[in-house]
Amino acid sequence: MTAHNRQTVLDLVQWNGPINGLIAAARRIPERVTPVVILDRTTAEAVLRKLLAGEAPLTDLTAWAEELHTREDVDIEPDHEDLLTQFLFEFSTSELFEPITRELCNRWIDELRKNA
Repeated sequence: MTAHNRQTVLDLVQWNGPINGLIAAARRIPERVTPVVILDRTTAEAVLRKLLAGEAPLTDLTAWAEELHTREDVDIEPDHEDLLTQFLFEFSTSELFEPITRELCNRWIDELRKNA
């Protein structure tokens, strides 16, 4: 994978821009089985904080989590796979759990920090 393609996936993981553009750009990259970007607790918390700061609508969190959850070139922080996989699953399928709210985001921030 080229450095440019890796940066595109990293921008998606870190949510550096409008979510629809990030997802579209990442989908144009041929996925590799070998993960090139790691989703860790710090990044997940930073994404939630961006949303709470109003940098994007909370409703966009579903699309972001769904995209990361299905990508093979994004891996999960070692020793925290269960926590972060649950994080992605709950936000990508919020209709099965609970609506995405500021309170839910704050609870997840606490959970991510507790497991630091």
